[in-house]
Amino acid sequence: MSDLDLVNLLRKERKAAELLPLEPGFYQKVGEYLAELERDRVQVKDHYSVEAQIVEDELKAARGSIGRLIDLRIKKITRKVQRAGSASRDVAIKGMTPEEERIYRETLAALTEGREAILAQVNQVKRETTERALTPKRGMTQEYALVLMMESVPTFVGVDGRRYSLMRGDLVMLPALHAKNLCNKNLARECKQV
Repeated sequence: MSDLDLVNLLRKERKAAELLPLEPGFYQKVGEYLAELERDRVQVKDHYSVEAQIVEDELKAARGSIGRLIDLRIKKITRKVQRAGSASRDVAIKGMTPEEERIYRETLAALTEGREAILAQVNQVKRETTERALTPKRGMTQEYALVLMMESVPTFVGVDGRRYSLMRGDLVMLPALHAKNLCNKNLARECKQV
């Protein structure tokens, strides 16, 4: 890897709207390249020579290029997180290295958790409601299912007449009708009872 490769990669990344795929172990290879330049700098006997200046310039340019590349890619990842967080869905992580994917997942989790905390405070305010309970069809017995909430949902009145305020991570017994609907929409996952 040479400094020219980093400069060209940075140029291409700036032009692309989405993340460009990087080779496996890219950041580790950059680290090895920078370490090699450091060793070259130390091995130069005359620190005021042209050779020393060339190595120093190459090291400085490589550090600058990789720093700007990382910043640019993190900005793109942050935009993806913002889109995913506002849409309450996961955005494709195409082109991310494993390190970048970790940043994406952790940032998305923090954003989602913060958003849910704000919404929980907003939803605590008492409002007048015109909700009425759904009534089951005649002859329909009241069956319940245990579900794990994958996403928070607005408060609703179930067919059993109860109000349900469900948050992500809640483990709750719901009327089977609601459990099935939430599972079909990937908002909950049914848990098998033991």
